[in-house]
Amino acid sequence: MSKETALPDVSFDLPPEEFRRLGHQLIELMIETLEAERSDPVLRPVTGPEIRGLIDEPLPQSGSSIDDIMIQWRDVLSRHSRRHGHPRFFGYVCTSADPLGMLADAMASTVNQLVTAWRSSPPAIEIERLVLRWLDELVGFGANGNGLLVSGGSMANFHGLACAVTQAELHANLPPGSRHRLAVYMSREGHVSMKKAAQLLGLPPDNVRLLDIDEGRRLQTDALRTQLEEDRAAGLIPAAVCVSSGTANTGTIDPLNDVSEICQEYGVWFHIDGSYGAPAVMTKDYAWMAEAFGRADSLSLDPHKWLFAPADAGCVLIRDEEISRRTFTLFSEYTTITQTDPIERFAFFDHGLEMSRRFRGLKVWTILKARGADRIAGVIQHDIDLRRHLDARIDAEHRLEPLGSELSIACFRYVPESEVSDERLNAINQTIVETLIAEGRCYMSPTTLEGRYALRVCIINFRTQREDIDFLVDEVLRIGRDAEGSTG
Repeated sequence: MSKETALPDVSFDLPPEEFRRLGHQLIELMIETLEAERSDPVLRPVTGPEIRGLIDEPLPQSGSSIDDIMIQWRDVLSRHSRRHGHPRFFGYVCTSADPLGMLADAMASTVNQLVTAWRSSPPAIEIERLVLRWLDELVGFGANGNGLLVSGGSMANFHGLACAVTQAELHANLPPGSRHRLAVYMSREGHVSMKKAAQLLGLPPDNVRLLDIDEGRRLQTDALRTQLEEDRAAGLIPAAVCVSSGTANTGTIDPLNDVSEICQEYGVWFHIDGSYGAPAVMTKDYAWMAEAFGRADSLSLDPHKWLFAPADAGCVLIRDEEISRRTFTLFSEYTTITQTDPIERFAFFDHGLEMSRRFRGLKVWTILKARGADRIAGVIQHDIDLRRHLDARIDAEHRLEPLGSELSIACFRYVPESEVSDERLNAINQTIVETLIAEGRCYMSPTTLEGRYALRVCIINFRTQREDIDFLVDEVLRIGRDAEGSTG
């Protein structure tokens, strides 16, 4: 064949030696990035135009050197990403990822399994089903691992609520197009994903009942009972009560056991959003949650939060496997399963929204197997103890006012010596947050509690120590005093 008519090179394979060289280079970059988690700023100040200028270019028509690309990984991605694993990262519910989970994620990409049905990937399916049983056992759900690994808490809550809607329709024998008659109940502190899920499932926004909270920011059971009675009298059908075992805002745990009894009394689906806080059930102080977990119809928990898996790795546990099957199974010729063995005929796509699913289970399996539940529980307890140390520091400083704490989240604010307006007080605390982030040595997120601008600290990190908490408090006091003394 002449040179002019030669076929183009259509293979992306790398020679083994080249793959090995790049792999070693990548591992060195990963190690460098992990070391920077401890020493570099939590976040380097950078503007939108600056970041875009570093990466923006026309669609490449011919290839670039992978070595040059890896330099961009280092200089742009690693250098300018927010370091969630930094011991002084206290913003949002973002964790330090276990390095063993990182390696497992690379292996999952290498085998590149679509975890759809057993026939598609027997090992991956069995690993994920085992992970679900382990997570079920870990939190005391008690349904032998019926559920699904998903992208995170939002999708887990969606799947749980979808099953609740199916059960409500079946029990009430509702005809198609009747979801405007269904209602869902949660506190006004509940996660926004529940409201979003309800609307996507066809419930009117007004049918998502946002109930009052008590002084501890927990759902008021009296308000729940009253709303259930009123809605039933008005012809509405209660589909689900959704409570939190650790809100993202303040870490609040709703009265789980009391709500479970109300749900049982009224025959309503009981969903627990444990995306953040459910793993705390492994500790002595929060073991009491297991009783309610064992009564829930569905429960969400995110291994990529307090089980330290790299994102993304969420989970929903469903007590009644048949309900999830009825919710998500649709027939098509190209998904027909012909196997007859009970193990071999299993398909995750019969229990969830996704068809193609990435192999999320390998990193969770690796972490649980390598670290063990006892060691993970010890880290969770350590984070809770650090929050208590923060509480003690807040209580000891007359310029700091506690605004509530639970699990590993604490909210507080700086209060000047002399009396100032509410507007000025909020501005001082906003300055503290913005200055901390700009300086890059700490990172926290703000929230607003009854009109009070609050400093919010979330500790889910195996690198954080007491000295990091002390550093944060000292910085808040320093910046607060400077802001207090300035005009404005």
